[in-house]
Amino acid sequence: MKVSNTLATRLARRINNKGLTLIELLVVLLILIALAGILIPQLPNMLTRAHTAAASTNIPEANKRIQEFEQIYFKQPAGFDNLTNGTTLVTYLPGDETTYLNPAALSTVAGSADALTAAGITTVAPLAASPAEPTFNPYSGVNVAVADATVVAFVPEATAETLLRPDSLINDNDAYVAFGIGQRSELIGRTTNEAPYHFGDGAGSGPDTNYARYLAVYKVANDGTALNKAIFIGVLAAHDDGLANASGHVSEFFETNSEL
Repeated sequence: MKVSNTLATRLARRINNKGLTLIELLVVLLILIALAGILIPQLPNMLTRAHTAAASTNIPEANKRIQEFEQIYFKQPAGFDNLTNGTTLVTYLPGDETTYLNPAALSTVAGSADALTAAGITTVAPLAASPAEPTFNPYSGVNVAVADATVVAFVPEATAETLLRPDSLINDNDAYVAFGIGQRSELIGRTTNEAPYHFGDGAGSGPDTNYARYLAVYKVANDGTALNKAIFIGVLAAHDDGLANASGHVSEFFETNSEL
């Protein structure tokens, strides 16, 4: 079969025009440079928006899972991550952990260990001092029983009551403790399949360097007197600059949007 001259000419042009001309390449490069100039300055805001949007959803969900567990099993879940290595706070919490948490033995608030165990928090998972995987496998051994000598992370009263439970009598000697919601918690396999992650939005804040879990906060004493049973107050996220609740993340999300 003979191919027409017109068709043959078109085929020849297609074969000869496989690549881009120099001018076309220059145009493409200029477009890419222009797009990079627009998008690169927005990357930090985009990361912050993703971070705040996820946290504003995950914190209420973590609250629900703990409340659901209590409704089903009539107790609080055991096996939370203890945020200390048995002596002091682990150093791979976001930022300077000593500015928003205070390590102390439960015996410093007489009766607080009994309050936790009465609520169902009978064991905690100990964290290693320098784990290879601070988020996914931070553990140093099997879960240990909660006792007076157990060193835990106390949340400053003003912080807990400002972020979670407004109290007109802030600094009236109430006591709050925080635990990480990790994979060893009794929540796993009951009211949730995976412990939620809280990844940071800045350099060096990934799960390979920081403990990227949410914190469950419990009230163990009121007016200096230990409660008969610890009370679940809510869930917070640890940031480089301190603790934050869901409302704080929502506010940050809208602030970031307004800067676009």
